[in-house]
Amino acid sequence: MFEILSESTPGCIGFKVSGKISVEDYDELLPVVDKAIEEQGKINMLVLMDDFKGVSEYEVLVKDFNFGTHAYKTVERCAFVSDKKWHKWLVKVMDPFTRRTEEKFFEPKQLAEAWDWVKELDEVFSCDGANLDGRTCLRG
Repeated sequence: MFEILSESTPGCIGFKVSGKISVEDYDELLPVVDKAIEEQGKINMLVLMDDFKGVSEYEVLVKDFNFGTHAYKTVERCAFVSDKKWHKWLVKVMDPFTRRTEEKFFEPKQLAEAWDWVKELDEVFSCDGANLDGRTCLRG
């Protein structure tokens, strides 16, 4: 499942990944990401892999690949946070497909540093305090 993290801003979406990811999970996450991209033009992301156990079906890999090769092109930075070596390896394997995005891997104890890193570029956004639930924020 995906859970949007409270530290998220209109220009920087953080989410926790846990358990096995299903097609339904992606169908809930992608509209949030698509909306942020539509409103902001470019976004940053933080992915906290907490007890992530893979995917439940092949179609999830297809959705992930499609996201990674299309919408992900509008992601400027993405921080991955996990204590699993295979997660770090997975990020490296995907690098040839995500070259437009600056990616960095962090240990869980570096979560605050990961947020700081992805939000550095988020300072170009100005907002009236709106969150991801609908009010528009404009690029400053």
